[in-house]
Amino acid sequence: MKFQTHAKSIWKNYLADRWVIYSWGAFSVLLTNLMQVLAPKNIGWIVDFMTRKPIPKFLTGSDDHQTFVILFLVLASSRVLINIFRFMWRITLGRQTHYACGMLRRDVWDHVRFFKRQDLDRKFTKGVLMNAQASDTNSARFVFGFTLVAITDVLFLGIFTFIAMAMIHLGMAILSFVVLLFVPIFVRKLSQREVEQYKKTQDVLSNFNDLSSQAVSTIKLQRLTQTGPFWERRLMTVAENHRSQKLKGINLNLLYIPVMGAASIISYVVLFVMGIYFTFSSRMSVGDFISMQGLIFLLHDPLMSMGFIVSEWKKGFTALERLSEIFLQEKDQSLTTEGIPINFDKPEDSPVLEVENLTFSFGPGTPLFSNLSFKLKKGERLGITGPIGAGKSTLLSILTGLNRDVESGKVEFYGKPFSDYSHENLRAMIGFVSQKPFLFADSIRVNVSMNHEMSDDLIWKYLDLAGLKEDIELFPNGLGTQLGEWGINLSGGQKQRLTLARALASNPKVLFLDDCLSAVDTITEERILKNLDQHLKDVTLVWVAHRKSTLKYCNQTFELKAMMGAIQ
Repeated sequence: MKFQTHAKSIWKNYLADRWVIYSWGAFSVLLTNLMQVLAPKNIGWIVDFMTRKPIPKFLTGSDDHQTFVILFLVLASSRVLINIFRFMWRITLGRQTHYACGMLRRDVWDHVRFFKRQDLDRKFTKGVLMNAQASDTNSARFVFGFTLVAITDVLFLGIFTFIAMAMIHLGMAILSFVVLLFVPIFVRKLSQREVEQYKKTQDVLSNFNDLSSQAVSTIKLQRLTQTGPFWERRLMTVAENHRSQKLKGINLNLLYIPVMGAASIISYVVLFVMGIYFTFSSRMSVGDFISMQGLIFLLHDPLMSMGFIVSEWKKGFTALERLSEIFLQEKDQSLTTEGIPINFDKPEDSPVLEVENLTFSFGPGTPLFSNLSFKLKKGERLGITGPIGAGKSTLLSILTGLNRDVESGKVEFYGKPFSDYSHENLRAMIGFVSQKPFLFADSIRVNVSMNHEMSDDLIWKYLDLAGLKEDIELFPNGLGTQLGEWGINLSGGQKQRLTLARALASNPKVLFLDDCLSAVDTITEERILKNLDQHLKDVTLVWVAHRKSTLKYCNQTFELKAMMGAIQ
């Protein structure tokens, strides 16, 4: 229920903030509908004029020639004005569809980036978020624009058409609506079924996105273990399920056509027969009969669309409710704290990173490490080694401020605990390269520069520091080389070096490297180590590595023993 309420508030607030644009849009639709109703009426007047039947006095000139000119100008003007007013609602109401989509996608990112890590791992997986960012926002956007256009069109056009028909013959106008009274009942039941089907389809799509991501990220392991056929069968099963669910939704949507079509045909046949009878009995002129037929068709067009309008409206708000679940999810408060500015004006001998009696454990029992203490000054290098499971990566997550659930002890960054600073300021100052490199399915240029404006010469510089320049120069498209999902078309060592280049390009004050050269040969590693030592004189560096030779340029090192604490 709270998601429904929040979805409605998003929609209402968006409309309220842009009420001037929406007012102009609605007014444009109103004028368009007036011109649409005027066209068949004008054709009827022309027929009556040709058959010497009375027409309204305001259309009558001093002679037949002048009257014909007036009728022609009214007809031509109405067609021109229809196009003008349609253009007006397209650039007002219609355009809001695209603006709203952009807003929703920004809001998804603005909320997700502050989620707790466990929520991203368990509830809002990559597949769920991909589906929300692409499919749900795409469905929800229409209730802010084109669906509103359609609703306004049905409302105004229905009212104006009924009034125009009633002015010709009240009984026929009333009958045209009576015949259509059963339609809302079928539309309501059909839309409920369609919404339920839409939810099922979206859930299956989220699952498929998750599996696809897993399959792509493990493709090299699949080749090694020959498990490719298993993944193929699994993906095909889920894909077939999604196809089946999608087809069910399409079939439900198509049912609107016979429902609305049958109503329109019955209504038209009844009114056509009545119109013929009234015309031959001289109770209706030929011009009025033609006008009535044109108005009936004009009325049935929006009514035929009503089922699809209800469908889009229901699906749009269902998508908004799914997005509201993201918008209302609890955030990690450590990521949203505004905090104080980082003070870089301290004396040179002041520690950049200070750890005192740090103890950490995942639960009752022996701590992962205990009573760990050290200080790092500007430009110093700390090397950390130890066996698998000793807590090296966990320690780095604490030293970077990502994990603040320490059992005891203190960790200070430039003399203050991490909780005093904003996450945004910390990330701007701290660089981190993990064991598992993450790359975007984009060009090498974009993967290095990210959100920074950076010249190609500067990008080449960072690639050179990371020992990757020679490799990229051999690629036909150089920096413009497109990478596959997770950088799958690069080797393990190339991916590690590319993420290192990206970290260097952010110009961090403190750089954390989590065994990020494990897939690089020793010769290339030595060249990278020398580059970092020579060009990062003012950068404080913490390096985790299995190979002790990797840490030879460090000022101080220590080894973590598995479940035994730290040895200085």
